[in-house]
Amino acid sequence: MKTLFATLATVIAALLLVACGEIAGGVGQISQKIGEQVSDPSVKEIELAKLTSFGWDKVYFFKPGTSRKDICAFIGARPGQCERVIRYEAVAPDSMALVFGLGSQLTHVELHSLANGRFDLASTGEGLAKEACVFRVRREESRLRLFEHAAA
Repeated sequence: MKTLFATLATVIAALLLVACGEIAGGVGQISQKIGEQVSDPSVKEIELAKLTSFGWDKVYFFKPGTSRKDICAFIGARPGQCERVIRYEAVAPDSMALVFGLGSQLTHVELHSLANGRFDLASTGEGLAKEACVFRVRREESRLRLFEHAAA
């Protein structure tokens, strides 16, 4: 009986992940919102919390080239389940993966297009707390938008 509940919980979690995140392909809604914000020259900071509509307390950033295997291991998904959700071998060179969590629960996963801006962060396995997710927008002559962590 315990195994049945564990299996059911895993299947439900995988379905929610598919429904909530766009990790399976294409740019996610949050990435699109970031792109819209930074297109406005008056925007000086991006507060990630204001662009989300789901619960989360930490976000994790996976750089371009991060393998599906590494993301699956991080989120604790079994290979067969994870391949149905993350349908590529590695994060594309022009994207990064954003993984949002609330406590020990995964709440949202999506791809962020680097064309919408690059996060200037040191890679850390600890994630970034929601209240610390304020980024200064820095525009460069090449029109590349970089987000500096405001606490930096």
